[in-house]
Amino acid sequence: MEKKLLKLYLRDGQNAQQYVHGLPPKLKLIATEAILECSRLGYPLNNMEITSKARELQYRKQKVLG
Repeated sequence: MEKKLLKLYLRDGQNAQQYVHGLPPKLKLIATEAILECSRLGYPLNNMEITSKARELQYRKQKVLG
């Protein structure tokens, strides 16, 4: 996954991997998944889209698990 993050850049010019490394450890995995999903769907890579997608992914996981 890290190789994919190296190739992606957020709208503000920040590398996606740098963005993820700046997050608390418990958020890194979901943020990585959200970035990759946003990229796959063609959404702009900005904090708002990433946060929204991360919330959606967490909601889906919680719904499936419980």
